[in-house]
Amino acid sequence: MQEGFVLKLIFLESSLFSGLFIMSLDSWISESDSIRKESKNPYSSGCIFVIGILAFGVFGSIASLFFGVLFLTGEDKIFPGFGFFFCISLVTIFIITMRSYRKASHIVKTIEIKTNTSLLSLRETDKSDVELPLSEFISYMILFRMERSSSSGSSTTTSSSWKYWDLYLLYKDGSCILLETFQDSDSLKRGLEFFKTKLPLPVWDRSDLKLTDPETTEVPHKKDPKQIEPSPWVKTESKDQGTKIEILEPKSAGRAFITILVPTLFYGAWFAILNSVFKDPENLIFLIFFIPFSIFFLGIVTVMTVFILFKKTDIIANSFELKLRYSTRIPILSSLLYRERSIPLTSIRNIRTIRMEKDNQILCVALKSSNESKQRTFLDILYNVQSVNLSSKQLPGDAELLGILALGSWLPKGPGYSDLVFAENVLESVLNLSEESLTFTDLASSSPKK
Repeated sequence: MQEGFVLKLIFLESSLFSGLFIMSLDSWISESDSIRKESKNPYSSGCIFVIGILAFGVFGSIASLFFGVLFLTGEDKIFPGFGFFFCISLVTIFIITMRSYRKASHIVKTIEIKTNTSLLSLRETDKSDVELPLSEFISYMILFRMERSSSSGSSTTTSSSWKYWDLYLLYKDGSCILLETFQDSDSLKRGLEFFKTKLPLPVWDRSDLKLTDPETTEVPHKKDPKQIEPSPWVKTESKDQGTKIEILEPKSAGRAFITILVPTLFYGAWFAILNSVFKDPENLIFLIFFIPFSIFFLGIVTVMTVFILFKKTDIIANSFELKLRYSTRIPILSSLLYRERSIPLTSIRNIRTIRMEKDNQILCVALKSSNESKQRTFLDILYNVQSVNLSSKQLPGDAELLGILALGSWLPKGPGYSDLVFAENVLESVLNLSEESLTFTDLASSSPKK
């Protein structure tokens, strides 16, 4: 999703951005037979919106005026011309992105643990509800992560780091759902006590706090979950003696504009620097640094453009295998960079959906460790490039956890988590997959001792 990708780039190094996703137990509503939390779009208003207007509106306008005057009055046209184009483009991207998120200001996401029906309910405005039996969750899972940010002042560079403990619910097939994020161990311990009063599952601590607790109480099965209704964003069709499943992306002029503009800005910056080098060809020392920088810089930009922004994945399943066909939407390169990966049914451990930090929602396939992995080609490595790190979600017994579909969030229209779960169910049905049912005992005993 280009809007989410660009917005997260804009605020990637901001402490405010990191703090957005820190939740509080105060946001949970506790009732006699349930606990629930409702989340609203963090991008549609508040501090991010104000800071965005100040940073991009005020700065962009002043910088655009400055470079515009240089362009009209100076002899050099390349550098001030690009500076003007760059500032105007940033402001335009911000306006398009924030306008999209403002349209989604009405969206509310709800997660609810219902003890009266023994169901976990996941709801989102204008999307189908997802219900899962509480009896089929095997444990809580604690994961630790750290994020770093740096800022440069007039004479010094300061860096900051934030520690987070994410508390997940772990499903029997390895799927996991983020419940809460904590910034200190005491809050995490209080959170565990709070959740275990409603859902007494064992605790699997994969951080450094040694909170693993096998104690549990059997959760009864009281009610079957309702079936997920397919949405217009999920498309299935017969193809190559199998079933192709596709999750469609919403199309708009703004999205198309951003897709073209982002790589144009990067390549334009390199061209403007190259023009400055040619104006002073006697400065050979500068060339020593510029040539390796250009190779490195253009390599990163090309990978980002071709293998992230323009990546296309076809998912085809039959009773024997799962096929992942990778290509790019750039016509000239689509055939040259085509890559197909066939995964035999015997190598598939589970199909999983993951709701993780920073609103990332991903459909994954977990491969068995008992099967030898084939040697990966260079294209395999490039097509696996993604902005989401799944290494911490890999479980004992997984040879590989491969993300095959990732969704953005908080968009006014488009697919949601229910569509990923529906796609998971379709793949499991077509493959006739007998998934490995995971247990807390096996997972906890396989983990290295702290």
